[in-house]
Amino acid sequence: MKILNLLFLSSMLLNVQTAQAGSGIHEGRYQKNLKYKGLITGDEIIYTLYLPPGYAKDKGPYPLIVFLHGAGGGNASLQVMQSYELAREAGKIGDFTVVFPEKYGGTVWRDGARGKRPETNILKELLPYLEKEHTLTQDRRARTVMGFSMGAAGSIYWGAKHLDIFSTAVALDAGGGTSFTDPQARNYVPEYGKKTKAIQESLKLRLVQGGLNTKKFRDSLDQLKISYDYFQLPNDIAAYPAGSCCLNKKDPTRKFLHNPICMTENVWGMATWAFIEKNTFTEKIIK
Repeated sequence: MKILNLLFLSSMLLNVQTAQAGSGIHEGRYQKNLKYKGLITGDEIIYTLYLPPGYAKDKGPYPLIVFLHGAGGGNASLQVMQSYELAREAGKIGDFTVVFPEKYGGTVWRDGARGKRPETNILKELLPYLEKEHTLTQDRRARTVMGFSMGAAGSIYWGAKHLDIFSTAVALDAGGGTSFTDPQARNYVPEYGKKTKAIQESLKLRLVQGGLNTKKFRDSLDQLKISYDYFQLPNDIAAYPAGSCCLNKKDPTRKFLHNPICMTENVWGMATWAFIEKNTFTEKIIK
């Protein structure tokens, strides 16, 4: 019965998402391949920016989501924002600005990797510019870092390292290379061991798993008594309706869970946006 209910809800959500994707139109302002020259490094920073429906500077400050892409550079920003708009229409999440930094493949979102500086570029250069240009919040309680695959690893890392900037971290299908004890791990995050109490008190963490596995990291979180929200996509292929991006396009009898569209579609996508909304402080502007 649970599978049938999930399939029915998934089918309804997929039909709406498909119609939106076909139109190619967002309700908000979706701007791709924007460029900004960093004032510290002089680096050219490429990004996609989404401003919510009805955006106006005098309505700010707006809460912020920073979405980190995977190792190959893909973030499916167009479809991710369609998922957000569907959740917004359903009353699951309010008005957010979303920024997608581009072209940091293979860095695991660390300064110095592959000769790039994603932390400096985004956190010290781009965000201060966007805060002023688009009236974005400067309150960590209204900022989320979210990412897929390598970007999920990055969100786990940034969420703990930059507690002064983010209060919520969402990891969509992070891999098994995250550790707070092994310096040789691809995603070494010693902050979870060093700043355990601060993380326990001030970081809201959601892990959504599809094709990859974070069991060792989750075991570590349990050991440290760091709470987190966890969802594993269904194993039963019957849970995914025809046309779902969680199915292999060439062979729809097989699942293809490791992609950002799958990770943000259907009921689990709705739950992710609702998680962000629940844990976001909303500033009340008095005019």
